[in-house]
Amino acid sequence: MLKQTTHKPVRIGICEDDSTQLQCLQHEVLQYYNEKGSPVNIEQFQSAEELLFKYPEALPFQCLLLDIGLKEMDGMELARHIHKHDKSLVIIFITGYKEYVFEGYIAGAFRYLLKPYQKHNLWEALSSMEKEKLDFGNKPEDYIGFYYLGDYIKLKKSDIIYAQVKGHYIYIKTKKQEYSYKGSMKKLKEQWNDSCFCMVNRSVLANIQNIDKITKTECFFSCQTSCPVSRSCYQALNQAFVKYYF
Repeated sequence: MLKQTTHKPVRIGICEDDSTQLQCLQHEVLQYYNEKGSPVNIEQFQSAEELLFKYPEALPFQCLLLDIGLKEMDGMELARHIHKHDKSLVIIFITGYKEYVFEGYIAGAFRYLLKPYQKHNLWEALSSMEKEKLDFGNKPEDYIGFYYLGDYIKLKKSDIIYAQVKGHYIYIKTKKQEYSYKGSMKKLKEQWNDSCFCMVNRSVLANIQNIDKITKTECFFSCQTSCPVSRSCYQALNQAFVKYYF
């Protein structure tokens, strides 16, 4: 007898303070997955505070449908808070605030749907989200390699926060620890010739994936540290940051 395979339900969160809109979104999401014949679990929240009270750390969803105009903590602030801890969660903004489109993508939005949206736009966003997740799961993790204390170390590129040159040594800051070895920034830039890495100043090469915020004078990282941004690097750094998240 053939063994029947079961698929895990897709988990979708909806955070919307308008109860009518909330029910409409749930109905359209259910309709999409029913037509696909795929199981889905949907959780509803009417405020950012309600969501964070239930899930104060990681969210158990593949996708979060998020309104911007929430009371107290708004959707933009919630998205930034979520992506500090989990950059892989897909966030689809559904809002009437068209002036926040650009800021929404900077905050990590996968899609930005303006109310009143068409159902097919929501379905297209869900379909693209699933494809993106599938493609991401099939991609091999990129690594950076170097010699450290006589051994060859291989780090996940996504774990690297920045590299800094001090004298004749390179210091690599990761999410877990720091490594150092003898080297030059010139050679490091040649080795790390990747759109994820960009100069912050003449001595710091940063991983765009782990930058939370950039101002004209300072760059803030996900590890709760920051470093100065030089005038000569600001424009290229800001463009790389926008391009990566856009």
